[in-house]
Amino acid sequence: MNRRRTVLTGAIVGLGLGTPTVRAAPPPPASVFEQAYRAGKAAPDERAARQHFQHGIDLARGELARRPDAPDALLWAAANLAEEALTHGKFQALRVIPQVEATLLRLEQVSPTYDHAAAARALGNLYWKAPAIISIGSSKKATHYFQLALARDPTFPGNQAMAAAYFASSRDCARARPLALAVAGRADLESLSPDAAEWRRLAAEVLRDCR
Repeated sequence: MNRRRTVLTGAIVGLGLGTPTVRAAPPPPASVFEQAYRAGKAAPDERAARQHFQHGIDLARGELARRPDAPDALLWAAANLAEEALTHGKFQALRVIPQVEATLLRLEQVSPTYDHAAAARALGNLYWKAPAIISIGSSKKATHYFQLALARDPTFPGNQAMAAAYFASSRDCARARPLALAVAGRADLESLSPDAAEWRRLAAEVLRDCR
């Protein structure tokens, strides 16, 4: 899929300063909302991807109608919304950013520790990558939420990888490099999440840029 898809969601998916020799428990089975997201990411073209993401949106909205604060539905509603919009182009994506933000802020309010502080991690990425011209992008907010994610779960590789990439982008290598080293040193990433390859890529890029 097109790499631009990571601009909005990046690590909306759960992304650890963990000890490399300690193996974490495997993640729980993916929800139907996450399954739709993953299917969209793996789809062969934009049309097929759009159908999967829309299915994920519909499922999440149905669940939220029954349980308005369901954390899994909130998280994956935001992810699928962003990805579905990106299949229509960047201008459509810009229009849904406020809705994605509102959904993640709700998750942050009702379940701040869900999925290794997913709300804070995703909000950090959103505020980092979203254009400031639409009054969403904010380095101050990005720093705040990445720090929150690390404070809530400092040993989760996703938090480390995304925060490392963010700090490296502002040339704060003193903070970025230790986080990237922690991710690069993990032997168990593939057992934790389908996002392991992305975490390794981010860590490698940070270590290349922050020598």
